[in-house]
Order: sequence, then structure tokens, then C-alpha cells
Amino acid sequence: MTYFPDLAPYDYLPETVPHGVELLTVGWLEPGHDFETEAEPLAAAFWPNLITLAADHPVAVTRSVHGCRFRHLFEADYQYRAVYGTRVLYLGSAEIRVVAADGRWLTAPTLVVHYVRDHGYRPPPEFVEAVAAMRVAPE
Repeated sequence: MTYFPDLAPYDYLPETVPHGVELLTVGWLEPGHDFETEAEPLAAAFWPNLITLAADHPVAVTRSVHGCRFRHLFEADYQYRAVYGTRVLYLGSAEIRVVAADGRWLTAPTLVVHYVRDHGYRPPPEFVEAVAAMRVAPE
């Protein structure tokens, strides 16, 4: 997958971005680049909403799948198909997009679900707030 720092301008699949929209990246992680891992709890609605976004609102879907390149204790710790409660998600071939309170759009690969749960990644507050508020970017 391509690395982008959090809140950097998005240019991965520019044809998927509506004209005039400012789209910023969140959670495009790769080994060799530090990321935030605060121990501070996330908003209560964040986790179930993040799973819902990945399962029900994927955008910029591709034919290829990007896997997690971080080290895992066991091979089974990461899989492209992951079960979260009653939801089965296929991660690594799409993005989720939400709208921040200031109107900017934020996009994350669906792997952000894995990064948050299994690697302790903490997205920027703008993203956490937008996901918790379930402000899905229009398609």
C-alpha cells in the first residue's frame, strides 16, 4: 500500500474524488513511519461506526488487495477476512470516507479497522469525531 502521513492531501485515486472536494488521508500506514498510539480512549460510537463504514460504505474499491505489512505475533493475527462481532469484513481493497466538522473530507483504507484494533493506531481527532458522528461522505 502507499504511505501518506495523516491529514496529507490525497492523490492515490484522484478520479474518485469529486471536483472541488478537499480530501485528506488518514491511516495510510507502512512500516518505517511512526504513527500515533495514544492510550486515550476513543469515542464510544467510533468503533461500531468504523466497522459499519468498512462493511457498508466502501468507496474507491479496487480489484487488488493490500495487506498489512506490519509484523504480527502469529500469522493468524491478520487476515484479509476479519470477524468483528457479527460482522465479517474484507479489508484492504477499498476506502472509507467521512466529512470532518469543517467540511473537509477524510479518507482511510479499510485496513484502518485492523490498524486501530491490532496495532493500537489512533487516528487524528477530526477523523474520530467524523466517524463517531457517522458523517459519511456522499458518493
